[in-house]
Amino acid sequence: MSERRRPASAWLLVAGLLATCAFAQDRYAGRWTIARGDPAPWVGAEGAVDPAEVKRLVGQHVTFEAKRIRGPVPLGCTAPHYVVKHVPTEGLFQGGLAEYGDPALGADALATQIGFAGRPIATLDTGCDGAIDFHATGDDELLFALDNVIYRLHRDAAHATSPRKTP
Repeated sequence: MSERRRPASAWLLVAGLLATCAFAQDRYAGRWTIARGDPAPWVGAEGAVDPAEVKRLVGQHVTFEAKRIRGPVPLGCTAPHYVVKHVPTEGLFQGGLAEYGDPALGADALATQIGFAGRPIATLDTGCDGAIDFHATGDDELLFALDNVIYRLHRDAAHATSPRKTP
């Protein structure tokens, strides 16, 4: 490869990364509402869930903007670096579903029970501190896990994109 072509290839790589970030932000841009929080499948009968924390988050809004995520602590972020990844069921909730879920069912069956129909699962990595990933069950629902609770975010009606297909 000549010296002349190296800068062009570097620019193509940078352009590709920027397009991926723009796609990620555009795909999930807008306001979402935390509709509910359910104990994660790995929580035992004793339930290590704080009902007050669930109550605090349910009904709150999360807004994905190009240069900021507005939302309750710990979901807000002032400098996101959006990337959409496609993860296997074993990668859901940072591996929690596979590691701590019911071994008799396995991660795939648990993922289906939770609402993930397709494989692999589109996952929004925001690049923010706290490493909370948002996993898409479809175009208008995202799930994230926090403190042994799986929360469901629903896209606000004004931003709904149901006809769009999840890649």
